[in-house]
Formats: sequence, structure tokens, C-alpha cells
Amino acid sequence: MKNILYILIAVATFSSCQKDIDLDLNSANPSIVIEANYAAEDSTVSVRITKTVNYFGSEAVPTVDNATVTITDQNGVSQSVPFSSNGDYTLTNYAPQLNTIYSLKVVIGGVSYSASSKMASPVIMDTIAYDWFEGGFGFDEGFVMVINFLDPADTVNFYAARFTVNGTEFNRLDEGFTQDDALTDGNYQSRPLFGGPQVDSLDVVGLELLSIDQAIYNYLNEAASIVGGSTSAAPGNPTSNWDNDALGYFSAYSSSRQEVTLP
Repeated sequence: MKNILYILIAVATFSSCQKDIDLDLNSANPSIVIEANYAAEDSTVSVRITKTVNYFGSEAVPTVDNATVTITDQNGVSQSVPFSSNGDYTLTNYAPQLNTIYSLKVVIGGVSYSASSKMASPVIMDTIAYDWFEGGFGFDEGFVMVINFLDPADTVNFYAARFTVNGTEFNRLDEGFTQDDALTDGNYQSRPLFGGPQVDSLDVVGLELLSIDQAIYNYLNEAASIVGGSTSAAPGNPTSNWDNDALGYFSAYSSSRQEVTLP
């Protein structure tokens, strides 16, 4: 798979929440792909920059190692995101300000790409529960994880979730969920997560509830639709929040996590 976008799931990362998708197959006009995440939990900005390549070719996905990357907070204070290796740029110990908008700027060969994302306050999970599901509706029998949390009243919220099982993270788009609170504002949520990874007795299952902004919520839903339902030879790309025709996303997000050991 040559034209690669790393998708949040729920995770997202976003860089922890990634999914390979075959997208624009045009070999004549390679595009810049920027996958960027700012995680409040560990105060880390992670940026990966690559280029699309010919779907039918055998060459490796080229990384972009000569970019200038800068993050700017809502007060206009900017900080450089240093190059790490192989298309990765990382800024650690960058203290988050909740409910604020961050802007990321990437300059490659004199061409500038910009995106913005609002970092919402985390919504704290109450508990992780589990039920035994007998199977049906296209799902096999087995444990189904249930995420429980109180949606804040009078606040527009968008969520994604991601799994770990025995320390291994699962990133496929059909292994998490997205949700808004258009019909559930201020209500207690108890959401079964059908389609998650297969789990067995004695597994240690972790769930992370991500508070994301609307642009990333839409991006994840579009990406899931492309992966799950497109029969086109060259499906369209999810709507990016980058300008200047760059692919990918920039997500500033907060999260809460819990884990449970199955009986």
C-alpha cells in the first residue's frame, strides 16, 4: 500500500491511532502527507511527513526530512518542532493549554502548509465494563467492552476511542468508535464497543477516551467510510484540515484512560 495516511480511531495516536489506507493513486503528482498529533496527556507534539507514491510501484514511501515545523498557541507564542529521524518531528514537554486553539505550520522547499486544531478538556471515563455477546448482526460471540462516562452538559463534544490488549495497541478503523453528543448532551453514556479487537479471559484491556475537535471527528468518519464501504479503484481522500492540498490531519486532543482484567 503506497499512498499512506495514518488515521486516528479511535487515535488515534492519531500517531498512536493509525491506519494505512490506499488513497490517491496518481503517480504523476505526489502529494505531501502530514500526520500530526499534540497529545495533552504526555505533552508531546508528534509530526510525520511523507509523500505519496505510485500505488503500482515498488518503491518505499519517501519521507520528508528537510521541513521546518512550528507550533503556535492561541496567544501567538511559537515553538519549533525539531526533526527526529525518517520524516518524524517531535517536541516533548510542551505544556498544553486546554480549550485553546493550536496552529501548526510546515514549510517544505519554500511551500507552506498550515492547520489548526482545538484542544478540548478531557472527559473522564467512569469505568470500563464488559458483557458477553452471543453473536449476531455480523459479529462473532465474545466479550464486548463497554465504555462509561458522563457527557458534560451544554458543551459540544466529539469523541474517539482506542484499545490496548495486554499492552498492544489496536488501531484499525473498525476496532474503535467515534461519537458526538448532538443527541446525548449532558447524559450518562454506557456505550458497547462492537467490532473491537478479539479479547479473551485474563486479557488486560485498556481503553482511552479521546476528546477531539469536529474536524478530526469528521476526518475519522470519512476515513472509516472509505475503508469500509468504498468499491472505487481510487477512493477519495478524507477531508484534511491542512491547507495547500496537503493530505493528512493535525489533531490536538486530550484523553482519559482505564484498564480492566477480564475474568
